[in-house]
Amino acid sequence: MKIGRFITPKIKKIVIIVEIAALLATVGELLINNVFFDNSIERPAPGEADTIEELQYEVDGNKTDISLEVPASLHSTEEKEAFLESAMEEIDDTFLGDNEDMDSINQNVVMKEAYADGMVKAEWQLNDYKIIGADGAINYDNLEEEKVIEANVTLTCEDVSDVYSFSFKVKPYDLSSSPGIDYYVKKIIRQLFKEEGSTLTLPDKVGSNEIIWNKKYTFIGLKIALLGILAGVAMIIGQVREEKTAHVKYLKSLERDYPKIVEGLALYVGAGLSVKNGMYRLCEEYSKRRTKKQEPGFEGLLKMCREIEEGRSEITAYEMLPTFCPSREYKRLSSLLTNNLRKGTKGLVDALNKEEEDAFEMQRNFVKVAGEEASTKMLFPMIGLLGIVLIIIIAPAIFNMNNM
Repeated sequence: MKIGRFITPKIKKIVIIVEIAALLATVGELLINNVFFDNSIERPAPGEADTIEELQYEVDGNKTDISLEVPASLHSTEEKEAFLESAMEEIDDTFLGDNEDMDSINQNVVMKEAYADGMVKAEWQLNDYKIIGADGAINYDNLEEEKVIEANVTLTCEDVSDVYSFSFKVKPYDLSSSPGIDYYVKKIIRQLFKEEGSTLTLPDKVGSNEIIWNKKYTFIGLKIALLGILAGVAMIIGQVREEKTAHVKYLKSLERDYPKIVEGLALYVGAGLSVKNGMYRLCEEYSKRRTKKQEPGFEGLLKMCREIEEGRSEITAYEMLPTFCPSREYKRLSSLLTNNLRKGTKGLVDALNKEEEDAFEMQRNFVKVAGEEASTKMLFPMIGLLGIVLIIIIAPAIFNMNNM
């Protein structure tokens, strides 16, 4: 098998581009690692993540690889103190969450692990974790009355630390509020589950509030109805698209058949047959090969000939051709045949030959466009693969240049 015939110009171009990219990446890496490297390493800016530098040092001709973790630069003392103050202010602004003030905490509080855009780390310490969890959630099962909680937050910014202390008061749920009613209803139900028996009776009252229970409506019927409507709409859209695609395919088939019809008709008329007999001869030839594959253009021609056999006039049958073959080319052929039938057959052969030339030119353009579309469709995946290859090759060199 000869491999050379599979190497198309496009493949050659892609391979050449990839090889040039590889060469540039190699040259760039050599320049960065040997020519431009001055034994200095740039540290990340304060607050940025640490970087890894892959280096190599040589002593007495012996080369050793070393991997260095380069930490970010440190802030100044003034900047660190400013970050700590900012973190304390942020705690005051965010700790309450949805609560109104420090003396009436009855919803979860917010205890972050970092403040000041991550520059300050926070370590929380509470004097009673039975009431407030590490995630700021209140455990109302352990809260029977108001409770004052002491909080100490150790704030650390790089190598500087400070402790921020404050207190807040946690209150049990109020039965007059919706969250309080929901909590106590669930609490009563949890206690009911601990009792023996196969049936439990839901509470009809919580405190002074009466409760009316109902099964939650799932709207399953409405959902099925909407699903049916959506399915119907999707099927209609799919059918419309399918019919549109089939119609476009049908018109293209008519265009492909047209040059063969005009060529055969010109051949038979030029040989001395009448237009009608030429049509019959084309239909006979088509009928012999019809079992293999139907051709829309010849199918229309066959219907037209059957109209003539059933008694219609020849002119009327020719005028019906665009009905059987709804394409502008067949309208032109119909007009050509009817005009020549009324005026006489003089010049018909020349007209058919001219129409044949135009039809084949149209066919060549059609094939050319189809080939360009196929080539374009193949080009996009190849461009995508080329982009991936270039990223894999060039990205390491770019990262090294940024770290210099």
